Amino acid sequence: MVGQRIRYYRKTKGLTQEELAQGICSVSYLSKIEKGDAKSSEEVINLLCDKLGISSEEVDSNEILEMLNEWNMMMVNRRFDEAEEFYETVQEKMQHVSEPELILRYELFLARKYIVSNEPDLSHPDIILSKIKELQEQLTQELKFYYNQILSMFYYFKTDYKNALSHLQEAEKLMSVINIEDMERAVVFYQLALCYGQIFRISSVNYYAYKAINIFDKEYNYSRSADCQILLAISNRRVRNYVQAEYHLNQALKYSKTFKDDFTSGVIFHNLGYLASCRNEHQKSIQFLEKSLLFKKDLSDVTKIATIFLMASEYYELEDYNSSEKWLTQGQKILNKYPHHEYEYHYKILMLKIKKDHDELISYLAKEAVPYFDKQHLLESYATYSELLADLYFEHSQYKKASLYYRVSNNARKNIL
Repeated sequence: MVGQRIRYYRKTKGLTQEELAQGICSVSYLSKIEKGDAKSSEEVINLLCDKLGISSEEVDSNEILEMLNEWNMMMVNRRFDEAEEFYETVQEKMQHVSEPELILRYELFLARKYIVSNEPDLSHPDIILSKIKELQEQLTQELKFYYNQILSMFYYFKTDYKNALSHLQEAEKLMSVINIEDMERAVVFYQLALCYGQIFRISSVNYYAYKAINIFDKEYNYSRSADCQILLAISNRRVRNYVQAEYHLNQALKYSKTFKDDFTSGVIFHNLGYLASCRNEHQKSIQFLEKSLLFKKDLSDVTKIATIFLMASEYYELEDYNSSEKWLTQGQKILNKYPHHEYEYHYKILMLKIKKDHDELISYLAKEAVPYFDKQHLLESYATYSELLADLYFEHSQYKKASLYYRVSNNARKNIL
């Protein structure tokens, strides 16, 4: 164990074996110590540890390991207040730890903490995960699992869904060779469903959402079951199976009433509003969206961006352009705090529609919005805005371009599987 620690701290300090061994022992002897092949001299170990600025004494690894796993499971089970409180204890205990495996575990769970916080801070996990990337060879299979899962969460929050999915698929493979709790398996299945939902792979969403529900229900984790029901509802809405979508949302609503989760209730009412919109029930949609924003009142502003946009869209459909613009202005103030957000495109398109600036709208759709949604593989928006662009070209008698974008829109919809 001491050899692993020496190797870990040598690498993190950017020292070669030659530089660390100089004046203490031979390079070959240091190499054997790091691999655990040599019977180490206590004097040499002390000199190496002194040079690295670490203690040669060991701590109770099992106690620290249990503490870190308990902290992680608090976050997995969404007991975020408890996890935040417990973090003080974790910090205090980790001050005396120098074992690489425990430090790497701590840093991975710390990255998770930053990602799942009420106001996600991606700068800290970016630094942590970049550092761990350089030390991947030192990760156990279990830590590789956490690395891939948490890196996937990082990419998901950056709306880089392809990379998020790639790392989740790696985490799923690793689950077969490590011993983790069923809840953690279920969370990975849920995250896979979530990522597949973002790239419109409907059959994969359904497959993984049902796998997750089976475990969540057995564990009486109805908050997580509600999340899966919401994903199933969204999938059904996307293929215009509105009755089944409504069924799943009502199932989610039953769950959410038992555990009184404002965030989940806000998401459910948002999706009920979206469903009503798809059915052209715009007044009903607005009522659901008002309920959604009421539940989100004390939550992070970023959770309100999509609901405010949908509210503005509903007023646009009702030809109440003043109300639509007011909602857009309110949402834009929030968007300004989150640069490069997907909804920048949605907001600008709707504002141009309100202003009836068709020339600017055509230019923006063709040069920026449609290529963006294509590149991000956001098929629903890609199809919707390609069709809008086709309609605009048709109105301007540009039939060749209209035909092209109608084909693009139809092909995108065919890929929502």
